[in-house]
Amino acid sequence: MRKRNLLFIAILIILFVGGIFTHAIYMDAIDWRDRGQRYYCIYQVSVGNLSGREVEGTTVVMVPIPATKEGKLFTPPAQKDPYFTQELMHEINNWPEKHRKGPYFENATEVFDNKTINGNWTTFTAETDKGYMLGFRTNETRLEDISYSADFVADYFDIFDPINNGSPILFPVENVSNISVVSYGEYIKYASNPTYDSYVYVSDNLGEGSVSFYVHLQANNDPNEWSREYRGLYMNEIITNVNATGNLKVSAVLGQVIPHGNYTLWYGRYGPEYYANETLMVRRSSVSGTYALYEN
Repeated sequence: MRKRNLLFIAILIILFVGGIFTHAIYMDAIDWRDRGQRYYCIYQVSVGNLSGREVEGTTVVMVPIPATKEGKLFTPPAQKDPYFTQELMHEINNWPEKHRKGPYFENATEVFDNKTINGNWTTFTAETDKGYMLGFRTNETRLEDISYSADFVADYFDIFDPINNGSPILFPVENVSNISVVSYGEYIKYASNPTYDSYVYVSDNLGEGSVSFYVHLQANNDPNEWSREYRGLYMNEIITNVNATGNLKVSAVLGQVIPHGNYTLWYGRYGPEYYANETLMVRRSSVSGTYALYEN
């Protein structure tokens, strides 16, 4: 009888310890999953026809930044405190101190501000009278094209109606086209590709000559929170050439891929010939350092 009790106690201890390790391994797998397995955005900017141009003074180019229709920048997930089981596992396995808590995700300032890229361009965020934009600045007298990319994780966004439900799109946002929707299971999705107006900026020292812009934002929802039929993404895109300086109105298109793999609408989006430009002036305040937009 005593041996049977000891065996029973030993089994309980093994199950308890095994449960602790199993729970820790499971939670670590969730906490430290790949960024693409979260509410994840990829943002790309290419500005062409700059390489080889010789200029004087500071050159500034600005493009739309990922933000909601109202201009709110994304909020990253909060850093999580580990469960006791994870703390125990991390201690046993001698994890580095920076990994003892959950992963840290950068906020918008950390993602976008003060990055030095090719051609000695430095990124910055500027608050215009239209809201935030992403800028590139250089004092080089011989320019290079701009090639920039960033990715970030948000705490949440909606892929089914991103324009109206506070999801990142290419801001500033004006003159959103009429949006038609269709039912999709328990949700809705767009029946066509919405378009809207946004802005780019080219400083006056660039003078005459074409400048090309490609701005792309892709956002996918967290596949761990959604069943297969509701997993997907949406994309925003600007493809245009401008032939003037100052602030220029451009058109953006948004398309959805819901569920994953269904690119039918996106492949049918407007081509580059759709995009028209409307020249505006930009004046920089010498006091506040912000950029104000004024129509001609």
